[in-house]
Amino acid sequence: MKRKVAFMVSLRFTYNLNHQFNCMKTKLTLLALICISFALSATTLKLTVTNPNNTDLKDVPVVVKLDNYKKIAVKKRSQLAVLVDGKQISSQLDDLNADGNPDELVFLVDLKANESRKLTVKTICEKKRVAFPAEVYADLIAKENDGTRKFVKEASSTKNDMYNAMHHHGVAFESSLMAYRIYFDNKSTIDIYGKKKQQLEIAATGWYPTDEQLAAGYGDDILLVSGWVGVGTVKGWDGKKATHIDKFDKRTQRIVATGNLRTVVESNVDGWQYEGKKINLSVRYILYARHRDAICEVTASEDIQNLATGVQQIGGGKLYSDNKLVGSWGTYFPQPDSVKYGKETAGLGVYIPQKYNGKQVTSGVDNLILMQYKKGEVIRFYLTAAWLKEENNPFTSEDKFFAYLKSWSENIQEPMVK
Repeated sequence: MKRKVAFMVSLRFTYNLNHQFNCMKTKLTLLALICISFALSATTLKLTVTNPNNTDLKDVPVVVKLDNYKKIAVKKRSQLAVLVDGKQISSQLDDLNADGNPDELVFLVDLKANESRKLTVKTICEKKRVAFPAEVYADLIAKENDGTRKFVKEASSTKNDMYNAMHHHGVAFESSLMAYRIYFDNKSTIDIYGKKKQQLEIAATGWYPTDEQLAAGYGDDILLVSGWVGVGTVKGWDGKKATHIDKFDKRTQRIVATGNLRTVVESNVDGWQYEGKKINLSVRYILYARHRDAICEVTASEDIQNLATGVQQIGGGKLYSDNKLVGSWGTYFPQPDSVKYGKETAGLGVYIPQKYNGKQVTSGVDNLILMQYKKGEVIRFYLTAAWLKEENNPFTSEDKFFAYLKSWSENIQEPMVK
């Protein structure tokens, strides 16, 4: 009797294994058929990316605006991948207008001076999609009444009451080289967090590293911005000094997009009372993987006679100034507590393209460029920062950092895509 039971159990076990194996084969076969069917109906674009500069570019961002390519059906945009020399590379699809469909495809490539490279953008099935690691990070964290924290994509207020309502005082975003945050208050200042090692840190440190993390080589907040311009902050101008955005109907911060290759965040105000009118102002910051520099895009509902941006002087340090490029290099305490925190040496830079007809002015410690805004345009300028304590740091003096700023600003031309 025992043998019969054992035989029946063995038979049932064998049947289950065979059934599971057959089901697995069926699923794999179906997946294979789906991928074959997908391949037959795949949409393919052959693109050429050209470097217009006379110098080599490494990890240069390429942005493909999908609305320009009617061949790719809107419903298929989420299936797109990028191949270079037949090999899939890291890319990111972003829905910037929040309509539920990706409108930009971005990736990074290396291009020699004046080089053109051919690449392929095509739809692929999910099974063939490579999972690339995240190289950027962004967060916006609200403090709850019970002491907990809530990660959000957007926050707004009609009052100047969000600075202490948000962890690290506003949205933060980072690459492996540099982290930035935007104060959620009238100042809207851009502050920086330097990296000793090339790694993402803000999720672990929350902008405020512990003593153990510092001992392990983590970076830290390295700039005391106070009421100054920080780096790349957009402000008003009263004829003598930069002014805060302190009269408004509503202020909003949001994470527009984040993924493996770039973060896009915004600091917006509705109803800014400035120059005798009410203005809706949108300030967008874009940071790419493997980059320390960020892009700022400014749009507004009305003409604006004077917008100010730039860099602050650091501890009485050296400044670089012209009508397109401003920089600073210096050493100062990064926190008001000068007992616990030692001095840090950092560099800051902002570049405004010539077409915006910027005008350099110095106001106190702020090294600024003034610019006009015309309704309907997008002002696009650039900001960057560096820390003396970075491993393998090429910026060890003001001369070297200012030389970097000049080279960096001269080679900011996006690749041409066709």
